[in-house]
Amino acid sequence: MKTRKKNITQPKETLLLVCATEAEALYFSQMRKDCRYVNLTVMQVPEGKAKNLEALIDFTGRQRSRGRFDSAWALFGFDDLGVGVSDVKEMEEYAAKKKVKMLYFNPTFELWFLLHLGTPGAFVSDAGAIKEKVRTGVTNGTPFSAEYLLTNGLNLHIRLFPMHSKADLGARNYNDIVRTQTGLEATTMPLFDEDIEAICGKADMSHNQKARR
Repeated sequence: MKTRKKNITQPKETLLLVCATEAEALYFSQMRKDCRYVNLTVMQVPEGKAKNLEALIDFTGRQRSRGRFDSAWALFGFDDLGVGVSDVKEMEEYAAKKKVKMLYFNPTFELWFLLHLGTPGAFVSDAGAIKEKVRTGVTNGTPFSAEYLLTNGLNLHIRLFPMHSKADLGARNYNDIVRTQTGLEATTMPLFDEDIEAICGKADMSHNQKARR
């Protein structure tokens, strides 16, 4: 008589990403779909619920507890919430108590796209300058926005994916530069990349056979 083998497969952990804006949520939803990160949940904080960084962290913490997520991140550009380096450093201990990790970009989320083009040699504090370079070099003359991602930018993530590793390395090198000037990394995206690979695994792009335009 054959003995039944026990199912020793461990359930996958789960990861939550709460975004401060609709555009950020749409972009990372593209990532989730393109990479088949089935255990990643992406959501936008409801309008009016993230008036400041503390509120964004609180909302993310509540969603983490409610959904019993193993890891939770609150994503924001400094310009989304009108915060500076001192504000973020001040909230680090509070976020840790709430078991929320901060995925931030100084001075704007579009820094992530700029890093796909190359690594700045010095800290770029002007959000407008970054947005302009992204508009001309990444989004084909259209400002990055939710409207763009729902129309001409439907394939933005998959177009940029081949440069993801380059952007990640660029972020790490850029952080070394910015840390000496501001006392804080410009972005925690490399840490998020590590977490997403540990929890969701490597990106599965095998189903994406369409041409990148």
